[in-house]
Amino acid sequence: MVCKNFFRTRPVMEEECLWGKGHRKAVEDILGAVLRGNTAVLLGPRRVGKTSVVSVMAEKLRRKRGYHYVYFNFSRFIGSRAISIADIEPKRTSLKMITTSKSYKISFRGVSVEVRKTSIEEFSRDFSTLVRVLSQNAELGVLIFDEAQVLARLKNLDFRGLLQEITDSYPNISLVFTGSMPGMLVEYLNPGAEKPNFMRSAEIFTLPRWSIEEGRGYLLEGFRSYGIKVTNELELSRAVEELGGVPGFISHYGITAVNLMRTEKSPEEALPVALEESRRYALEEWRKDIEAFLNVYNSRVYIGVLRVLAEAYPSALRGAEIYRRLKILGLAPTRIQHIYKYLETLEKAGFIRSSERKYWIEDPLLREVVKRFNIDRVTPAL
Repeated sequence: MVCKNFFRTRPVMEEECLWGKGHRKAVEDILGAVLRGNTAVLLGPRRVGKTSVVSVMAEKLRRKRGYHYVYFNFSRFIGSRAISIADIEPKRTSLKMITTSKSYKISFRGVSVEVRKTSIEEFSRDFSTLVRVLSQNAELGVLIFDEAQVLARLKNLDFRGLLQEITDSYPNISLVFTGSMPGMLVEYLNPGAEKPNFMRSAEIFTLPRWSIEEGRGYLLEGFRSYGIKVTNELELSRAVEELGGVPGFISHYGITAVNLMRTEKSPEEALPVALEESRRYALEEWRKDIEAFLNVYNSRVYIGVLRVLAEAYPSALRGAEIYRRLKILGLAPTRIQHIYKYLETLEKAGFIRSSERKYWIEDPLLREVVKRFNIDRVTPAL
């Protein structure tokens, strides 16, 4: 089948509309993992298409007789310092779901299970019952947790205990996690030996951004689906590069260009304007990501480190050099050894990368946002 819905702003559900070799491969990789009974973890930055990948995988799974999924999405809580059991509610499922304010019900094969959210004890007991009934009535069940690093901030309940129970007791139930803060998610899911460890059989995948060729191809095919002929492929390549190869930003560029051309602008007129608008949109989204991070890790040192690395690019810096430059800015922590804690947290959050103890910011738009960010809005470091 041919995709008829390009440049959408919502996650893709249809396999024919999932673009990119890495994205299609990720669907098959995750599907293979859950069919083997393993836990699957999909990592990658925000707006790169993780939700689309797990959604397409879930729909492929649903078409198999006796296979079911339940999908939880925590993306709206990324900047929250804490979440509660009231926030753990399915957003989509292949089963019949009835939602109320203080509980949700999932029904299948004439069996209905209510998961109450009025107390920790009731929620834990009811969630365990849901998993047991799903296991008894489905050939294979999959629980999908999107942006699962947020579960680390669940109040009064270590959700990993429930996840451990699932992997220990129900061989026909598989778990799928996604996370845009890779290190934080893996650290939460795979703690020390003294804590529950349900990651022993986990398969971990990283979703890539689109290459310039993939992004250009997506735009050409998308414009063609709207009956628009674009011949300036160099302009499309420039757009993909400037938007960092992020599918969500490239889709925004595509629909913005389409809307401009519907106002009788030519492609030559519309494409540069669409790129500028999409750059503004992308910069604003990165700014929101930084603010969400700082809402949880509230210290000027973090934005100081990002500022130093953004201004140093394309050079990568060692920790000692970062500390020296922070001292000049008046943002250095008390001791030089402490700088590595901040670098580790930023890397786990996906904002920076490192190799051979040198650090840098890879995304061009993130570097631009960091340079503009007002440090005075952040609480001074202790």
